[in-house]
Amino acid sequence: MFIAMATYLYPLFFMLFRSFSKGEFSLSLSTWNLSLANYRLVLGEAGFARFAFNSVFILFFVVLGNVIFSVMCGYALSRYEFFGKNLLFAIILGTLMIPKQVLAVPIVDVMTRIGLQNTLTSLILPFLVDSFNIFLIRQYLLNIPRNLEEAARVDGAAEWQVLLKVIFPVCKPALALIAVNTAITTWNAFLFPLILTNSADKRTLPVGLAMFTQGPYATDWGTLMTGSMVSSLPIIVLFLIFQREIISGITAGALKD
Repeated sequence: MFIAMATYLYPLFFMLFRSFSKGEFSLSLSTWNLSLANYRLVLGEAGFARFAFNSVFILFFVVLGNVIFSVMCGYALSRYEFFGKNLLFAIILGTLMIPKQVLAVPIVDVMTRIGLQNTLTSLILPFLVDSFNIFLIRQYLLNIPRNLEEAARVDGAAEWQVLLKVIFPVCKPALALIAVNTAITTWNAFLFPLILTNSADKRTLPVGLAMFTQGPYATDWGTLMTGSMVSSLPIIVLFLIFQREIISGITAGALKD
């Protein structure tokens, strides 16, 4: 376990120490030249603060949309009976087999036609709901007894109150898993922010980092590692905060009474 842990942590520690190293990096402690110059460059002159704001702004609305719409769709598919329900669910499952890259051209075309090209909205609107998240919530709710909802209805709760005060709290482990998975995917997204935006003030962290580190003759590894450290730190913190809920959401339904 120690060897496995060291294997996973070594790249992170190397990235951390390299981000504080000025000039050429050496493994010898006597030759280390630690400095905050790379962080001053990345967070100041390079405009990473704007990239970070764009990424956080997009991440907030995409995660919020996935949490809300996934529960609504999953609840409808697991609790209600309506015409075409099985066909609709089959179509949702079918979209899981379509790579996101295949949708690049249609999404760009639609965003251009409705005038949202080169806006943060174009990076939010197409990704407010995901088929896998709907599938996850539906399967999770199938293992939840209906007695909780029936008791709320007997007490006079309206349907929206059942959804808000019963279903959302019950789905907390699954929602934590959805939030973290969606956050990681959105935060690390590169293709769609690259093709849907063309101005520096609309760039996200991955795109800004890729363009910032492209020197005319060589790669500036110090700034590259600093930008990577700034980009990865929020996701690491998010995982540490929600790790209990993530594990609970993954193992939910694994055992049956």
